[in-house]
Amino acid sequence: MHAELLGCGQTGEGQLGARLSEPMIRVPERIIGAPNDADGTAVKAVACGEQHTIFLTKDGKMWSVGSNVDGQLGRGKRSEGSFSIYPVSLTSGVGIVQIAAGRAHSLAVADDGRVFAWGSNEHGQLGMENTITWQEMPKRINQLNEVVQVASGSDHCIALTEDGRVYVWGEQADGRCIHHPELVEHLNAIPIVRVEAGARHCVAISASGAVFTWGQNNSGELGMDDFRPQTSVHHVTQMDGLGVVEAACGDNHTILLTHCGRTFSFGSDALGQCGFGKKLEKRPNPTAVSDLIGSHVTRIAAGACHTIAIIRGSPYPFGLNSSGQLGNGKIMTQSTPRKTDDLDHVTAVFAGYHQTFFIRSAGSIEQNEIVGPSCPVKMPSKIDREIFEKALRSGEKLDLMALVESVFSSLSSINNSFLFQDERRFNVGIDRSHGIDLDQVMETFMLFDELASKKLFSDLIADSLSIAYASWNSKVSCVEGLRLFFILPWLPVFTENVTLDTIFKVHTPFIEALYSVSESMQKTLGNWWSKLSTRHFRRQVIVYKRAVETILRAGKGPSKARQFLLTLQRLFLINQNFHIVPLETFYIEDLGQIHNIKLEYYNMVTKQQPFKDESDYWTHYPFLLNGAAKGEVLFVEAGLIQAMHAQSAMIASGGLIEGVTMQHCDLTVRRDFIVSDTMHKLAGFSEIDVRKPLKVTIVGEEADDAGGVRKEFFLIVMRKILQPEYGMFTENEESRLVWFSGMPAEFCEREQFRQLGRLVGLAVYNNVIVPFPFPLALYKYLLDIEPTLEDLCELSPTEGRGLQSLLDYEEDDVEDVFSLTFSITFSIFGEIKTVELIPGGDEKPVTKENREEYVKLYVSHRLELGYNNEIANQAREFRRGFSDALHSRVLKFFQPRELKEQISGTENYDWNEFRELVTYKGEYTASHPAVKTFWKAFFALDEDEKKKFLQFLSGSTRIPVGGMKDLHPFIQPTAPETLPVAHTCFNLLDLPNISDDVEMLRRLRISIEHTEGFTLV
Repeated sequence: MHAELLGCGQTGEGQLGARLSEPMIRVPERIIGAPNDADGTAVKAVACGEQHTIFLTKDGKMWSVGSNVDGQLGRGKRSEGSFSIYPVSLTSGVGIVQIAAGRAHSLAVADDGRVFAWGSNEHGQLGMENTITWQEMPKRINQLNEVVQVASGSDHCIALTEDGRVYVWGEQADGRCIHHPELVEHLNAIPIVRVEAGARHCVAISASGAVFTWGQNNSGELGMDDFRPQTSVHHVTQMDGLGVVEAACGDNHTILLTHCGRTFSFGSDALGQCGFGKKLEKRPNPTAVSDLIGSHVTRIAAGACHTIAIIRGSPYPFGLNSSGQLGNGKIMTQSTPRKTDDLDHVTAVFAGYHQTFFIRSAGSIEQNEIVGPSCPVKMPSKIDREIFEKALRSGEKLDLMALVESVFSSLSSINNSFLFQDERRFNVGIDRSHGIDLDQVMETFMLFDELASKKLFSDLIADSLSIAYASWNSKVSCVEGLRLFFILPWLPVFTENVTLDTIFKVHTPFIEALYSVSESMQKTLGNWWSKLSTRHFRRQVIVYKRAVETILRAGKGPSKARQFLLTLQRLFLINQNFHIVPLETFYIEDLGQIHNIKLEYYNMVTKQQPFKDESDYWTHYPFLLNGAAKGEVLFVEAGLIQAMHAQSAMIASGGLIEGVTMQHCDLTVRRDFIVSDTMHKLAGFSEIDVRKPLKVTIVGEEADDAGGVRKEFFLIVMRKILQPEYGMFTENEESRLVWFSGMPAEFCEREQFRQLGRLVGLAVYNNVIVPFPFPLALYKYLLDIEPTLEDLCELSPTEGRGLQSLLDYEEDDVEDVFSLTFSITFSIFGEIKTVELIPGGDEKPVTKENREEYVKLYVSHRLELGYNNEIANQAREFRRGFSDALHSRVLKFFQPRELKEQISGTENYDWNEFRELVTYKGEYTASHPAVKTFWKAFFALDEDEKKKFLQFLSGSTRIPVGGMKDLHPFIQPTAPETLPVAHTCFNLLDLPNISDDVEMLRRLRISIEHTEGFTLV
């Protein structure tokens, strides 16, 4: 079967090209006069005016027929109409790719993007000066370039350009006549891919199927739930997520077609043109055409008051039929879709005012099941990996540069790029997704590394983005306009070789655009961020952090990076809730080295610069600080609080000498009763007392506490208080870690836990590392973070592995294999106590479906609650005491592991670094014979002995969170006959001036084995 063109409807002015004398054709007739080729009809598209028709053939030429009162046939000889189809006069060599027709004018898009217009210009519909009332030959609209689509209403037009911009001209709904194309700025950032026009209204469709309308609305044809005309763009939100790909517009109604073949209509149904049986004369809301539900519609077309849908190659017309335009052989209005039985294999349909054209072909029905326009249209430019690789492989540098410049100078093109090609492209919305294949974005932009002239392209992109940013519309109402905030960060220009100039040119306009969008759009950004995978969320963080780092290293303050910092803060809060990347991702590791954060924090808290807002300090953004930097800030805060309370005590004492001791938290204990004395003394202190500088005195020992006494005090008291004899903690034999005992209060006073909490808080505030063998769960508890199975695995590995094996078991017979119920057992004085995890839990079996709930409850009871809630009571008192001493605004910014390292230090030993960090005093240098002998002896020690030496020197086997460098060790000479002596207050070693290797090692071992007790040196 050869392809053929058929037509029906009004033919009084010859507009069907049927050469018949009848005023109408009721049954589609073959248009014999239409151009043909070897395959049958050569026509691929038809555009219908009120009384004229334009045909587009496969070879890019145009033909016309019908009335020519205003020169709308484009053949000259205005007023000479034609019942025969003849070519439109156009410059030789111009290939046309799309046509459109209004009431009495015509439009054509050339393959090079030029637009030609002819016919009536009474309302400016030709886009020409108002001195021109008609144009009988096609003439270019000079203001339009690189156009890919046009559509025409009665006396107005709409065009879509290659860069995604939308222009309108002609008579508008408010009566204005625009004689030159005018940009629809509201749509600038939205990736519009399809435009259509009704008599006096316009429709635009985005890449993800969002629908926008404006213009006349007398019958609800804009789908905005009312009948008010709309001069600005309206977003038809009811269609979001449904994937609209095609629209057809009549005088007062609109038809929408989705990617899966569903049809929706709205506007006037007075003549059945919406397909609902004329039950309502006007329908202002999009509604699925009920009689087509379940059918797969592939093509739609609309005349003034009628509609045609194509299903499996057959027409289903509805609406006005006064001229036979429905093609069913009748002239009665048909208010619901009905199949035209005698017509099949229809692949394309075009409708005009009161006429309809069909193209039939021999293709299989399956070939014609793809939803889309009857004649394929050009689409705006975009980029994806396939397009970029093709341009890259071609080796044509100028072509690649043109592609890059074209896409990145247009917000619409950027937002149209890298979309999924399946239904995920349409599942876009505030509470849905963005539709972007971000992995493809990442992979494509990584290809820039293969470019020999990478810098040239980076500069080109930066320049192009400057053009794109200039068109940003902060009133963007469609979430598709936000895609650029997820696509652009993968560009190398955002993270590589970033300078202040790059920040000014690329980053600043980007962040200003981000912060200009509405509150609802900000909510969408946050929702999309929260759903990013780790690699893409990390990239977001890195981009904004790189901008901050660049500004920081240039010596600028936070005020110059305010919006970047606020964005990082938002990302940080999202990450806290969704745990997407490690918190270290946000750290600027060398912030403390670049900037004096200790002095800055002091200035901020003490308001040394009263007119400076807190947000102008780097320490106002603690998520940038690593553990060591947070520790430095914590110690500044501790010093300030200690000084404040000490000063208050001095003032309260009236400045008398007797009152001086009140300036300290004075802890005097006996070595043999160190635990009981400490607990008794702490119980007598107020919260204010424990926030003063700590001073420890051990009865009968001479040393003045310059820090060393405190260090040994904490070492001894912590070692003793964790022993089983006190009943406060139990040690896991496998992990050697301890946890709250959960013993009843009558056997283990809860007040003891408060005092221990105070003791630990005192250690932190006084910069003393304490040996505290608790799992990470304790530090989570202090920071109000819920423990997990991982924490139980750390404390009790065997128990944790058992629960993990329950979760990992893949078969369905969990109940039979594990034989567990919702209960847990505790050992209290050797007696096993069973506790139900939920009411009736002892009778509720653990199954594959409820095992996750069981594990969560089990972990909570084991680590947080205990038997009769005794662990909860003990832990609560511990936290209360900890807060007594460490009431810090900085504490909440620590991660659990950072807090653990702050309290207990780390075991990241680097003994070579330790040697490099030593400062020598007196005659000693690194090359002195005694010093060289010492280091030879030191490195002869085994690992445990080295740790003992560290304790001998600094008071602890662990090192500060900042690393070895924070020890600041010193070595000074002493008499040859002495043993090495350590001043733990200052991390100072007195080293005898000897060069005998064996003797040095012997003396060193003696010293490190005898580290307790204080005397004045």
